[in-house]
Amino acid sequence: MDAYASQEMHRVLAVHEIVSNILRNVERHGLAMAARVSRLWSDIAPDWLWRELDSVLPLLRLLSPLAATSAGLGFAEKIEPRNWERFRHYARRVRRLSYDDRDLDPDAPFLRSSSLASDVSVTILALKPAGFGALLPNIQEINWGVSRDTVDLQHALPFLNGSLRKFAMNLGADEDLGDDDAVARFFNTISVMQGISLETFDLDMVGVPTPIMRGVSSFLQSQPKLKYSQMRVIGLGPKVDIAQDLLHRAFPESLQGLSTSIVFQRREDYLTRAQTIVQRVPHLRSLELHLVGVSSWWPYTFDELAPFMTLSNLEELVLVTLHGFQLDPDDIAALGKAFPKMRRFDLQPQPQLNFRRGIQATSLIDFSDAFPNLRTLSMYIVHDPLQLPWRSKEEYSQPQAQTLPSFSSLTFQVLDVGSSFLEDKDIPDMAELLSVLCRNPSFEIKCEGSAMDQEDPAYAWRKVETLVKRVQGAKRDITKPYQEWCRAVIMDNLVISEGQDGVIVDIV
Repeated sequence: MDAYASQEMHRVLAVHEIVSNILRNVERHGLAMAARVSRLWSDIAPDWLWRELDSVLPLLRLLSPLAATSAGLGFAEKIEPRNWERFRHYARRVRRLSYDDRDLDPDAPFLRSSSLASDVSVTILALKPAGFGALLPNIQEINWGVSRDTVDLQHALPFLNGSLRKFAMNLGADEDLGDDDAVARFFNTISVMQGISLETFDLDMVGVPTPIMRGVSSFLQSQPKLKYSQMRVIGLGPKVDIAQDLLHRAFPESLQGLSTSIVFQRREDYLTRAQTIVQRVPHLRSLELHLVGVSSWWPYTFDELAPFMTLSNLEELVLVTLHGFQLDPDDIAALGKAFPKMRRFDLQPQPQLNFRRGIQATSLIDFSDAFPNLRTLSMYIVHDPLQLPWRSKEEYSQPQAQTLPSFSSLTFQVLDVGSSFLEDKDIPDMAELLSVLCRNPSFEIKCEGSAMDQEDPAYAWRKVETLVKRVQGAKRDITKPYQEWCRAVIMDNLVISEGQDGVIVDIV
């Protein structure tokens, strides 16, 4: 390298924006080394090194070494005044902070967890210098996991302030936390904290104790600008009705995205709770509901989708259910009118069940008609004889002249068929149907299974996807109707034979 090129390189690597863009993609070990390159780099590298912390322990060690006690990790030495300036120097760079009391301390791997002693947060708040301000003035996201002791909840309090936009909590992943009142008090405390205005709040919790749910409800009501929330609350028992009512009635009207659960015993329970949610959050754009039945009744008809049809802004609807939903062409047309902006529609049943509800394969045509903006469709395809509507019943091989339907070639990308069963003999017709409907080059079929053997339902669907890709990659013969040309390409890429169990289709 000549002197001029070397000089230019040094000049470029002294530009703050260029160095920052380079270092943002460097791993943590490399960032620590980069901080020693120059004075400029020593200022930029820590921005990325401290930007996202997977543990709160590095922050605490800026104040004092930590030592293991019978109550958990605690400060081993008195916090000196000069350590607060060191803390400020690095803490202002933190944007995302995570903590999980099950994680091992990398600096003390012999410890069983990172659980903190009860006096840690109290000490920080008591010794913080007057006028110091927020501990993490630029924090945007905090993820806090507690499964061993509710005392670890209070250690999040010193780090909460008005810059926070996302707060995610995971409670009781391994075992019962025990002290429900302590958890409730935590939520009551953050409900009255000044300046906390979140965009996203997520809660993952095992069990639905009423005291905790009252605290959660109080906090939700204190967040009138909340936009997104995932409330993965799992629990069954005699008090679940009370807990659900508290939670569902507390959702702020501002929500645009919501993921939660509905536990029900009867159809009336399900409809009432679904209507409560819809009434509370009428402006939703994304809704994911985990339906949990405690009796033999489960929703599966169009009528059980009716509560959601007032959500005209809905773009994503995901109902995680047991048997799926059975829809006919009129149902699909009505849903299309109710959801003109729908991009993702997911009513997939649980794959391990034998009794599943879904749609006829030709109802995909109705979906393409009803949902012009659809990107992803997840439905169980019922195993019935497949007859393409552009072929006559008298002579099925003769194409009929008519306008062909299709999903948007710009938007529709994914058809998730789950564990839908497809026989080899239906592969050519299914490939023709999807070749006509799905013309986006990025189109893909998702299905359950590994497709490693012929007994796996995914095996046939992978063949269908391959054939659709072959059609998309072939040169169009404009002298033939589109569906006839599709059929010709498909048949040119197949070898059909008779096996012991019926027709066998192989791709050339």
